[in-house]
Amino acid sequence: MRSCLADLGLDMRNVVSVRVFLTEFKRDYDEMNQAYAEFFEVEHRPTRTCVGVTSIVRDALVEIDCIAKR
Repeated sequence: MRSCLADLGLDMRNVVSVRVFLTEFKRDYDEMNQAYAEFFEVEHRPTRTCVGVTSIVRDALVEIDCIAKR
């Protein structure tokens, strides 16, 4: 995500919304929360939706998408 943002001249502070999809929601939610806190500073923490799903393309365990603004 950082490199995609950097290609556009943006950084994590430009992210305004994040959607996280977890195939093992109960197992992975706490760890995802810790990672989220590490990636986003408290002052610039975007809104977040976290959803448990039954499957993700290519058998991934996590899918994340975000919206960033200039």
